[in-house]
Amino acid sequence: MATRNRQVGYKDLREYMDLLEQKGLLVHVTAPVDLEHEIGAILTRSLERKGPAIVFDNVKGYEGKPLVSNIISTVDQLAVAFNCEPEPDTMYAIIVDGHNNRVPSVNVETGPCKEVISTGDDIDLYEMPTPYWHELDGGQYIGTAAGVVTRDPDTGIINMGTYRAMIVDRNHLTISGQLRNHVMRNDAQGKPTPVAIAVGMDPLLCLASGSPVPVDENGHMEYEAAGAWRGAPTELIRCETNDLMVPAQSEYIIEGEIPANTTHVEGPHGEAGGFYGQNLEASFMTVHCITHRQNPINYGVICLLEEDYPRWLFRSGSFEARIKNESGLTSIRHAHFPEIGGRSWGAAIIAAEITDPEEPLRIIDAAWKIVPNRWVIVVDEDCDVRNWNDVTWRIVTNVRWEQDFVKGKAYHPNLGQTQGRRGRNIEYDIDSDVPDPTGINASFKFKFDSLPPINKSSREYMAKIAARWQELGLP
Repeated sequence: MATRNRQVGYKDLREYMDLLEQKGLLVHVTAPVDLEHEIGAILTRSLERKGPAIVFDNVKGYEGKPLVSNIISTVDQLAVAFNCEPEPDTMYAIIVDGHNNRVPSVNVETGPCKEVISTGDDIDLYEMPTPYWHELDGGQYIGTAAGVVTRDPDTGIINMGTYRAMIVDRNHLTISGQLRNHVMRNDAQGKPTPVAIAVGMDPLLCLASGSPVPVDENGHMEYEAAGAWRGAPTELIRCETNDLMVPAQSEYIIEGEIPANTTHVEGPHGEAGGFYGQNLEASFMTVHCITHRQNPINYGVICLLEEDYPRWLFRSGSFEARIKNESGLTSIRHAHFPEIGGRSWGAAIIAAEITDPEEPLRIIDAAWKIVPNRWVIVVDEDCDVRNWNDVTWRIVTNVRWEQDFVKGKAYHPNLGQTQGRRGRNIEYDIDSDVPDPTGINASFKFKFDSLPPINKSSREYMAKIAARWQELGLP
């Protein structure tokens, strides 16, 4: 399905939430709830039970300031976000197409995020209902589903990424993440790094922000990928105190800068990789301005092995588009990052049409240039890469120890960061050595003199049935 021929049915987070509620995919919690871990525990239990999106309407001490979460945690919710059938293959096609055919953004003079403007002594980050998401978190984290916006000091291109950001006091935040690349280059010149944080964006902007979206030949990045998935341009507005462009429909915009060569202790924070992470030298942001909508809605996610964020879908689609473009390997058909392992660890499963005995090794090498910390498992094109039973069957059936394993080298950022550091009420002492990633050739091709047909339905056959699912009235 081409994203250029479709549009979603909402323009911001609020309209998306209305659509979820109309479809029975969102509920309101009106009972009083506490920011100190209670909200995180509720969200964890609901995610485990594959529950709906949750709006907390009665956060203690924050009357009239709701907090929403779990809004893109199920396939049915994602179908609303993309305005498509609840089929992962359909969404996957939209994501890949959006990477390849981005929609330019448009600048606007005013927008909802400017309805209230606070500067100077009026700035107070604690006015946002921000939870302690996990029991051992070292602070309240605003940056869990927010877009952190910086400008490349060399190219001038704006980048948006989802990085963890912890409140230090009423006008300071720590930020840990890949924005450090921009910060270090500004540090070298003794220059501050302007920053803006967009909180409460529409779901497609959130998904673009948390996905690996490389710059294309037109200088387009996350805003333009989201525009392609949306079927309409992203509306951008200039910040009040710097020249960064931010999504005009956001609930909150936090503006400021990271002074040159300034860091601060951050964390710990529960991470999707399965451990708590801490950074002793996080970037330290001074907040100069907060703008927001009337009656703003805070949106955040809890980071777990499974979380309110379809990492497997977006990172898989982004990775497939990138490896095909960068490697020139036309044999690759599908790619998948299982949720377990998070961003930096885990496995990349790649299905390909294997045309010669060396093809799996070429694919493994190409994958490691993009995701060096991951295991890479290569399977034949008929494998369902999202089905662990199918993948595991191929590994245990035909993989040979000496011929089909390739050893890589890895460093796990979470374990490395937590070694010997003190958090809230605990002291870490975790060995930073972690298993090296491995390449596995689990393809059947060129290993057997003869092989009977595999007993499974083809993708094409199953796609025809999936297209009729609603017509058949099946759940």
